[in-house]
Amino acid sequence: MKISKNLVLGVLLILIIACRENTSKQDSRNLKNILEVNNSKIPSDTKEIKNTINKSLVISCGSGCAMTYTAESIQSEAPTIKVKFKVEMYLDEKISDTYYEVYIFKYDTSNIIIKIQPEGKNENILENLLPDAQESFKKFSIDLIKDKNLEIKPSETCFKESKIKLPYAFLNTKILKYSLLDCNSISGIERYNCNSEKLRYISLPNREDVNVVLVPQDCGDFDYRYYLLTIKNNTVIDNLYVEGEWYEPEDEENKETTTFSIDKDYNLIVRTQIGTSSKLQNFIINKDGKIIKR
Repeated sequence: MKISKNLVLGVLLILIIACRENTSKQDSRNLKNILEVNNSKIPSDTKEIKNTINKSLVISCGSGCAMTYTAESIQSEAPTIKVKFKVEMYLDEKISDTYYEVYIFKYDTSNIIIKIQPEGKNENILENLLPDAQESFKKFSIDLIKDKNLEIKPSETCFKESKIKLPYAFLNTKILKYSLLDCNSISGIERYNCNSEKLRYISLPNREDVNVVLVPQDCGDFDYRYYLLTIKNNTVIDNLYVEGEWYEPEDEENKETTTFSIDKDYNLIVRTQIGTSSKLQNFIINKDGKIIKR
């Protein structure tokens, strides 16, 4: 008696679907059991974390695998919170590995999480992790900021008050003195540190709640280059190369020199000169911190 190929394939398909459903149900039960076990382990009398609503989070890493992050210590320094996690990896409800990780939670002035950074690393796990893991960390960050009841400092308190008056034009590098950034809460600022621990900057007058600063970028091939940055809500909004020089090696005769001026209405004029020829470009800094070409 011959058996139809379609019948055989149909039976196999049913068996595969049933197997996947059982595995999925088992994974859900494993995650639930792991979460219950970890919550029971958390000491309720630990002063640093006793008021935290969710002291742990669970991330699935595949069939029968999960990782729990349990907060062991929490240190707050507005607008950041540093959390030391005890990480336990489970395989089929049994601990296979245990280690510790420290994360820096960074918030904006509205207490919205903007970055979660592993200590000592220049990355944002809200961009690198899988969506489900990102969501777990976001939920943890919401409870964390509510519990600590932090008063987030406005971004302008990170910068010293400007001594420069508008209108303004031309840097004098011989008498130039930098300030050092006193906070580490500004998202995107690390791109401009130029291999230094703290950002060097020169404050220009703010445009309402937008910080306007000049930062040296002298860590490349040229030691005379400046970018203008705009910062709002602890985030770098925009940047523009406004001052410096560039030339091909062994060809300084055709050096490209750039200078700028800015007026009280935050209109920018950037002048680029090569030999006897020059080009002017006009920009304006709007109230959102964007630098718009005119």
